[in-house]
Amino acid sequence: MKSRVLAIALVVAGLLAIAAGLGLRVFTTDDEGHHDGRESTFALNSALGVDELVVEQSGSDATISVAIERAGQPVTEFGEVHDAEMHVYVVRDDLSWFVHVDPEMSPDGSSAPVEVISGESLRVVTQSAPAGGPDLLELGTDVVPGGPSTPSDQYITTDDVWIDGDLTIRREGFDFVLSEPWAGDEYHGAPALLTLFRADDLAFVHDHATVTEPDRFRFNLDLPGRGEYLAALQFNSGATSDGPVTALFRFEL
Repeated sequence: MKSRVLAIALVVAGLLAIAAGLGLRVFTTDDEGHHDGRESTFALNSALGVDELVVEQSGSDATISVAIERAGQPVTEFGEVHDAEMHVYVVRDDLSWFVHVDPEMSPDGSSAPVEVISGESLRVVTQSAPAGGPDLLELGTDVVPGGPSTPSDQYITTDDVWIDGDLTIRREGFDFVLSEPWAGDEYHGAPALLTLFRADDLAFVHDHATVTEPDRFRFNLDLPGRGEYLAALQFNSGATSDGPVTALFRFEL
C-alpha cells in the first residue's frame, strides 16, 4: 500500500514539475484566483450570486450588447478593470474566431454594440467590477447571432509559430518569443495580455505578461486542465497600427 501511495505521489510530482516547466499551473480547488482572492470560475457561469450577464442581439445585424444585472436590476456604475469598465471576449465554439473589445458603457448600464460573427454559436465572456463589488466579476454565456453562417478569415497558427509581415512570434509553453525586442506601450496595464479558451467547455483563462528578456513575454496561468486551447496574445508593438497585435495560437495540452 505504501509503495502505491509513493508511486502516485511521484506521478503527481512529475506532472507538477512538467507544468511548472511550461509556465502553467493546473487548477486545483485550493488555488485562489487573482484580484479579491476568489477561486477562479473560468467564466463558465452566466450568473454568480445576484449578478447575471445579459447579452442582447441588435436586430438582425451581427452585433451584440452586454449588461450586468444585480438582483434583476441593471448595474449602471463600474470601476475599472485593467483600464476599462468592461472587457468583452467572444470566441466561436469551434475556436475558429476570436475578438476582445472594451466597449463604452452607457448610463443605462448597457454596452456599445460589439461586432461579432454571425450564424454560429459563440461564447461571450465579460470582465467587470460592478459598483459595490467584487473587484473582478467574470461571467460567460452562449449566444447564436442570426444571419447566414460567416466563415472566419482569421489567421490561427497550429505549429507554435505565428507570422505577420516582419513580425514572428514563437510559442514555447507559455513563453512567447518575439522576432524583435518589445518596444511598445503597455496593454491594459501590462506588457501583454494572454486569453485562452478551451475547446471542450469554452472555459476562459487570462493572464498578464512579465518581460523576462527584451523579446520574451512570460505568463503563469491557472488552467482548468488538459485539452485543446485557443490562445490570443495581445500587445502594442510600438509600430504604427490600427490597434494591438493579436496573435492566435491553437494547440493541445
